[in-house]
Amino acid sequence: MVFLLVVALTYAGKLLLLPALAAANFDLGASALSLDQYFQYRAGFVILISAVYLYSYLKNWHFEQVSLVVLTVSVTALVLDYFNAYVYLSQTPSQWFAGLITLRFLAIFCLLMNAMRARHA
Repeated sequence: MVFLLVVALTYAGKLLLLPALAAANFDLGASALSLDQYFQYRAGFVILISAVYLYSYLKNWHFEQVSLVVLTVSVTALVLDYFNAYVYLSQTPSQWFAGLITLRFLAIFCLLMNAMRARHA
């Protein structure tokens, strides 16, 4: 659970506080403003969904259902990021970007494990 919170808060913090770093690997052109707004929207959404997930876990408030919803939202967000943001990826992204994608897949795997074992949490 701590791993998931660290990943979510790091991701949201980077999008909110360092948007230039987040946008460095993208071929922005004329759509720089729209991608900036997309980053802010995504960061706010990540913070909101993480807060609901944490509250559900700590208070044992429908954690089984909430963990399945968060898993579904996370997979959907990764697919939507592919179509909305990753299509603007420059031809030579830095190496950390592959690590970021790997980290997202690892976080989704952890969410899947949490959803499968939610009854024992």
